[in-house]
Amino acid sequence: MRPEVILLAAGWSRRMEGADKRLLPWRGAPMVRHAAQLYLALGLPVVVVGRARDEALARALDGLDLRLVANSDEGSEQGASARVGLAACLLDGGQRDWDGVIFALADQPLLRPEDIAALIADFAQHRDAVIIPRHDGVRGNPVLMPGDLALGLNAAPADVSPRAWIERHASRIVWHDAEHSRFTSDIDTPQDRDRLRQYES
Repeated sequence: MRPEVILLAAGWSRRMEGADKRLLPWRGAPMVRHAAQLYLALGLPVVVVGRARDEALARALDGLDLRLVANSDEGSEQGASARVGLAACLLDGGQRDWDGVIFALADQPLLRPEDIAALIADFAQHRDAVIIPRHDGVRGNPVLMPGDLALGLNAAPADVSPRAWIERHASRIVWHDAEHSRFTSDIDTPQDRDRLRQYES
């Protein structure tokens, strides 16, 4: 099973006090490169959604076997980037039966290959389900969505966010309850960055 990965990396890091969190170093590489390599190492096809004319992102991902596409609407929300990624996947393969789509973030450096493998294993048992990780009741990322719902999201009105689309199909959610906090640890502020640095070595 090889779900496609849409790595959302078009945000502006507005709470990072001037730093671009996508490019923060993590274990010797920009954080976004670390994220892309996580999924590539599992043999998953990866589409990264960046900004228009995003030269810094292109340099950070140079040499990796992935597709980089642009969300040209600088003021849009994350849902617009999700649709840009879905459109790129459709251009790749047309209206085929997808194994599924993983909507992933670039700022979760604690995730391990076995974490993503566990989500995929859940999906293998629940092929029509949306697999969402959580820890201590807190919803996390990434989210694995079956192909029919991904196609439906792509066709839904632009003001319908991925989360709202999932909530419309709440009966199809299967929760992946994790004993660790890696699915719920991300970097939005300098304080988050400093807190996670203890795990970098």
